[in-house]
Amino acid sequence: MAEKLRVLLVEDSEDDAILVVRALAQGGFTTSHERVDTADAMAACLAGQEWDLILSDYSMPRFNGMAALKLMQEKGVDLPFILVSGAVGEETAVEMMRAGACDYVMKDKLTGLAPAVIRGLREAENRKAAREADRAIDALVRGMVGATGTECFDRIIDGLCDWLGAEHGLVGLLTDGQVRTLSLFRHREKQENLSYPLAGTPCEGVVQDTYISYARDLRRLFPEDKELAKLGAESCVGISLRDTRQKVLGVLNIFSTREMLPAARLPEIMEIVAVKASAELERLREEEERNALEAQLRQAQKMEAIGTLAGGIAHDFNNILAAILGYTELAKQKMISQSEPDLCLAEVLKATYRAKGLVQQILAFSRKGEQEMKPMRIQCVVKEALKLLRASIPAAIEIQQRIAPDCQAILADPTRIHQIVLNLCTNASHAMEAKGGTLSVLLENTALTEEEAQPHELAPGNYVLLVVSDTGYGMEKEVLDHIFEPYFTTKEQGKGVGMGLAIVHGLVTAIGGKISVASTPGQGTTFRILFPQVAEKAGEEAPGKICAPSEKGSERIFVIDDEQAIVAMEKLALERLGYQVRLFADSEEALAAFRNDPQGCDLVVTDQSMPHLSGLELAKAFLAIRPNLPIILSSGFSSQASEEEAVRIGIRRFIMKPVDISHLAATIRELLDQC
Repeated sequence: MAEKLRVLLVEDSEDDAILVVRALAQGGFTTSHERVDTADAMAACLAGQEWDLILSDYSMPRFNGMAALKLMQEKGVDLPFILVSGAVGEETAVEMMRAGACDYVMKDKLTGLAPAVIRGLREAENRKAAREADRAIDALVRGMVGATGTECFDRIIDGLCDWLGAEHGLVGLLTDGQVRTLSLFRHREKQENLSYPLAGTPCEGVVQDTYISYARDLRRLFPEDKELAKLGAESCVGISLRDTRQKVLGVLNIFSTREMLPAARLPEIMEIVAVKASAELERLREEEERNALEAQLRQAQKMEAIGTLAGGIAHDFNNILAAILGYTELAKQKMISQSEPDLCLAEVLKATYRAKGLVQQILAFSRKGEQEMKPMRIQCVVKEALKLLRASIPAAIEIQQRIAPDCQAILADPTRIHQIVLNLCTNASHAMEAKGGTLSVLLENTALTEEEAQPHELAPGNYVLLVVSDTGYGMEKEVLDHIFEPYFTTKEQGKGVGMGLAIVHGLVTAIGGKISVASTPGQGTTFRILFPQVAEKAGEEAPGKICAPSEKGSERIFVIDDEQAIVAMEKLALERLGYQVRLFADSEEALAAFRNDPQGCDLVVTDQSMPHLSGLELAKAFLAIRPNLPIILSSGFSSQASEEEAVRIGIRRFIMKPVDISHLAATIRELLDQC
């Protein structure tokens, strides 16, 4: 099929124009053309429609070829301009070529016209592609300026898809044979990130060959990549992302549902964006590693603090156990009067709640994750920390505390406050180990005027002030200037790694507070922390309220726990409330019974940590048979079970041990009433 060509003929001879058109036809072109022989006519044609080619005579009565070439350039038009003349000399022809003509053909040798046109069109197409590439580079570079992280990746993918006419793209991080996307676009829409195996995918080709470009047949070349079929991807271009040591960190891939012909300077442009994406990827990786290391150090420091408090924890537990054992012995040996059993039981319950609260504090303090920050009054947490600390520091150190009972709420979580108090007080005790002294802790409300707030870089307003001071050896200014820096320590080897105060500074900053320190050599050190006050949530019930179970029923309940004492107690309590209880000490036995009669149970109460099947595994098996079965999961402690995980698989409630019978009864009744 002949190629269609729109030709503007600058020619004063109609006969010569016919010969030129005929020569083009013989060369395989079908033309639509217009002939002009003046500057005004040529200007009107250039303004009125688009052309593929200009063929111009040199000498005309009212116009010439050089003037035509300059007119085209003045109008900002970039077309192949070929000189077709019968009498032009070689010197003139060379001058025209230097001025911008792409070729010249003699009128008596028009067989050379078609090849010249083909060359001119190809050169024009290359120039057009180069301009588009320049615009693409400019747009991509401008888009990347100032962008960091995923925003940078998003802009790169969006810009490349725009330029290449593609629909899909990703920037992915390589991790253990997997591609973990950091930015993923399908059909030009941002998607949730995902992970998938590297093997058998175009990403693997990128890792092996640095740069790939598949113009077509992509799904045939990678038949194992099911994602390509979902996308309908036909073509792909990709480049590996490497760090400064040329180690492959990730990949950048662009996919299209159509054939993607190689664009001008595409490898160069991909290399340009890969440099920026690689730098961001390396920065993010280093940031992740730094955050992970900081989290490990914080966790290690927390565990070190728990070790310091071990004596205080043991002291507190022994007091709790003494109350439980004592009152239980009195009741068992009938050494109490008829009017005192309720009092004894109340004291046992009270001690039990204290033990439960202490365990929850230890677990919260030791866990790796951070608790949710919410408005809370911190005076109880500060008192608890000081009580535990008392048994862990020398008796020669006196603890004086002034904790105002009316301190307002701040935005925090108990674990952070515990850690701040313990770190500061432990440091203070170390400063007084040799000679003893006084550790003073003050907690009170305070208000800062604008003048008072300015040195702390805080806004004027209401704050809670925590002050920890000691009468130890104090510090010189040179030491004070560095105490919040990581790994800075003045302690002898084995006494600390210099992370305690750096962590305190980070925790205080995360809460939105400010910490300052003052010290005088030989007299002691004082730390002052200001926490912004916040509005307290209303309507929260105080923990530890003891209620008699009153919610009754007659439904059938499975109770599953490998601790015989627990299931016996729960069976007795629930049967007193009218329920039909079936006990199981073995999780596999419970599952077999349920499979035998899936409708023979209305609700399940199961422990998490058991031999054979855990509570989560057992719940999954139950719910696979009866998806709407109400299940309550209880746990004393498990690193595999959390309330979030329980809810995710369909468990209705998560209860921490030791179980409060009244709470369990109310929960059972609530769930059964919902069925």
